[in-house]
Amino acid sequence: MIKIHPNIPELPLTPQAWDWLREYGVTLKVRDPHSTSGGGFWWPERKLVELFTAQEEAAIHELAHAWWHERRLQGTNAAELIVAVVKLSEETDPRYARAAELAKQYVYGIRSQRDPKSPTGWWRGMLVEGNDWEMFAGLASGSMGHLERLPEYVRRFYRGLFDEPTSA
Repeated sequence: MIKIHPNIPELPLTPQAWDWLREYGVTLKVRDPHSTSGGGFWWPERKLVELFTAQEEAAIHELAHAWWHERRLQGTNAAELIVAVVKLSEETDPRYARAAELAKQYVYGIRSQRDPKSPTGWWRGMLVEGNDWEMFAGLASGSMGHLERLPEYVRRFYRGLFDEPTSA
């Protein structure tokens, strides 16, 4: 757990990940540190994580974008993550139910969610566009950075970013 901003709760980032992000040049801006309603952006060209508020979930999501930005381009990382998310969409282990539900949405879309830009009229998910970067950040915030909430075949992508689970 590490404190990255006075108004954001401690996050399950490793100190090494936070050091790497800062050495990479990532800066953090919180527009309204007194609110926790959420939202934010990762601006890769500026290496800026901009959070609308001090919400923990948004911080995890946007910092995951920053962490994955270069790593996704190394070898077959992006493709391997997509394959892992497809496998996760079929996961039946109840320990990973939340992550599996998110993966199903990323892979198969949400028919009840309207998308006027989609030829089907509904949100078709992220697989159609090969959007590994949102899958990565979405699973990071969906699990709130708790690696024990992800099966090993997905967890491996987050090693070094988030604290390892403690054995109880």
